[in-house]
Amino acid sequence: MGENDDQLAQVAFGVSEATEAARDRARRLLEADTALHTEWIAGLVANQSAPDEILRRVFTLEPLPDGVRRWLQFSELPPAAVKAAVTYANPDVRKDLARNQFLPADGLAVLTEDPDPEVRWFSVMMAREYNVQLPTELTVRLATGPEARIRMHAIELPGLPDETRLSLAEDPHPRVRAHAIDSWSWPRLRPEVRAAAQADSDLRVREAAERAAHIVMPLPTTLADFLVEPDERRRQDAAYHAPVDADLAVHLVAHEDSSLRRGAVWNPHVPTALALTLATDPEPSIRFALSLRAMSEEQRSAIDYTVPEGRYGAPAWVQERFGDPDALREISASSHVLLRRAVTCAPALPADVIEMLAADEDYFVRLMLCENDHAPHDLLIEMYADWKGLSWGMLADRRNFTRPGLARFADDSNYRLRLAALSDPQATPELVERLSHDPNDIVRCRAASDPRLPHARLVELLGSDLMPCTAAGNPALPAPLMHQLLDIAGVQQCTGAE
Repeated sequence: MGENDDQLAQVAFGVSEATEAARDRARRLLEADTALHTEWIAGLVANQSAPDEILRRVFTLEPLPDGVRRWLQFSELPPAAVKAAVTYANPDVRKDLARNQFLPADGLAVLTEDPDPEVRWFSVMMAREYNVQLPTELTVRLATGPEARIRMHAIELPGLPDETRLSLAEDPHPRVRAHAIDSWSWPRLRPEVRAAAQADSDLRVREAAERAAHIVMPLPTTLADFLVEPDERRRQDAAYHAPVDADLAVHLVAHEDSSLRRGAVWNPHVPTALALTLATDPEPSIRFALSLRAMSEEQRSAIDYTVPEGRYGAPAWVQERFGDPDALREISASSHVLLRRAVTCAPALPADVIEMLAADEDYFVRLMLCENDHAPHDLLIEMYADWKGLSWGMLADRRNFTRPGLARFADDSNYRLRLAALSDPQATPELVERLSHDPNDIVRCRAASDPRLPHARLVELLGSDLMPCTAAGNPALPAPLMHQLLDIAGVQQCTGAE
């Protein structure tokens, strides 16, 4: 009996010293609590300071606890966990692992050749979806292997040699052939392969060949061409985007179809003076679109517009001026709230523009300034404490969210500011311990995971009803105690050299 046994007594009873009888009772009590074991195991596998041996021990369990399964699927994993998980006996666990977007390329490479077909399938899908660079020889094996659905998705793997990709246009399976024929491959295919695709017995292949061979005609830009254009979608596209001539611009602005008038308003090739004739258009969406064009504030004031709810991207003309400090100053003083919001998206802002936007009367101008890393510290704190959106926590990652000094909020009535106090690198262990008793779950959990948490409190939390998993994940937890928790949970020791 020794220090570790006293720690177990503390886990079980909340006391730091105990008699030998109490220690024995503590061990028996803890050994019987399988729900607590599950919490410890889930915390230990996510513990950034857990030695490889801890992870190897966890992967001897069958089945794995649900908490470990979730961790495998959604978290960044240490190399030892990847090495253990890719060979885990249960294919459902390996499938969970294959779905993890953070899985290193070497781990995903192993899973693409897994014995289980579903694991292979998910792995190739993830490699394609997240543009994972696999070894070239592996991409070739996948693209030429026996499974059609693997070959089909291997077409888009980065690093697949061109000759292999082109060869798939002659694949025995029609779905693979159809997937391999696109605008990139079509001009590179041999003439006889193109001819075969156009005459293929499978409709999907013929349609792919037709799309790949299709030549996109330019949109009509003159009134005469517009009037004879039979495709309604191309007429709409021309109204919104084409470099229309003067006659077509006049025709669009006066058109009875409101969607074409709206297109003319958005089209930068329609002169502003002509577009302004729609300042009193009966359609509100047209007046709103007009209000976002580049024009003088006097011209804008003549438009009766209402800003609909929702978020809007910065107009192209504003983006074009992002590198012009004088233009940014002018736009940030606009009466149009969406233009002021758009300015906040500029990669760099002059100090006086930041000051102006930080004091803007519009809440979302100030919020967007924070979201784009321009805001001063005080505004970031204000929005971090107040913003009701799901992304409020991300504001703490902004450049100017200065952490030293945040401990001053440890007793604030707003739980978010108490949470921020734990970000202060100068926060004392005593403050962290106090916040581990906080009435708010998020604050308590963050404090329980803080390596500055006093050891006695950390050990006590291992036996709590609320945060044993978080405490087991605390990087300050000593490795011997980690092993002792697994011993109590009945997890076997690993044998043999790695």
